[in-house]
Amino acid sequence: MYTQIAKILKRNQSVLLFTGIGPDSKGKLSYYENGVLRGDPLPFSPEQFAECNLPVVYEDYFIERIVSAPFLIILGGGHVAVQLAKVANIIGFKTVVVDERDEFANKERFPEALSIINKPFNEALLSLDFPNSYYVIVTRGHQDDRQCLESILKKDFTYCGMIGSRKKVKLVFEKLLEAGFSSELISRVHSPIGLDIGANTPEEIAISIAAELISVKNNGAQGTVWDDSLIHAILSSESPYAMVTLISKKGSSPRSPGARMIVLRDGTVVSSIGGGYGEYEACMHAQAMMKSDEKFQRYTCHMTNDDAARKGMICGGTVDVIIQIV
Repeated sequence: MYTQIAKILKRNQSVLLFTGIGPDSKGKLSYYENGVLRGDPLPFSPEQFAECNLPVVYEDYFIERIVSAPFLIILGGGHVAVQLAKVANIIGFKTVVVDERDEFANKERFPEALSIINKPFNEALLSLDFPNSYYVIVTRGHQDDRQCLESILKKDFTYCGMIGSRKKVKLVFEKLLEAGFSSELISRVHSPIGLDIGANTPEEIAISIAAELISVKNNGAQGTVWDDSLIHAILSSESPYAMVTLISKKGSSPRSPGARMIVLRDGTVVSSIGGGYGEYEACMHAQAMMKSDEKFQRYTCHMTNDDAARKGMICGGTVDVIIQIV
């Protein structure tokens, strides 16, 4: 089942995942994609969760929208773009850089980029239609900015931001209104771009933009991201392995419900559910299960502040975890 989901994510599609966690449903697994439910039958209709904010627990099922890492399309290959591509790679975006000038957009300047396109912006944007896309416009002039926006505003996008002075932004927005774009649609463009941290250098500006990207990504309803390392481990690992999923938390756990890690038979861990003692304990449970006949376990790791202090950690909390042997 996880292999099939990983293959779907490799195609940059998303699925609804239903994991049984109750006494009668534990170990049951199914996913819903393009109107079709695959896996174990559900005691409710999966369609009702297509537009919901997820994850949620409903009738002893943990329900998530699983998505692959988001795409960041950087339009322009200047100094800010170079620094932004570096930071975007660190925070888990798949980066595409567009600039018709190959002396600005090339693998030497952008080694982290998934793809580099040396075409005019409007031509390149015709072929770029990824789900869960973030667009950052850092071109050399307002004519290019306007062309980019005219193409992007006709697409389904998660984020669009444009760099520039207030005067330039005002001029570009006026041209868009004249072209028939609504004020409501134009208001979705983040400009001035980035969080206001007083950034001046290209590096600082890139960090302010990245911070805004993180804010949109983590505060939206896009779904639980499975990064490339997790997808690769699912597709390449031999059974058995343990899939460990965080389904709820209280206190200071840094990861949100839906965070996953894989524990291999040799003890290798791929990805993270938040680190610390809770993750260590989950790994121990997972390894013990792989040596037994137990296939599913749900447990809660409680750690008071005093417990955390005794283990050399800053603060405590509670994490509710399920472990499945695959």
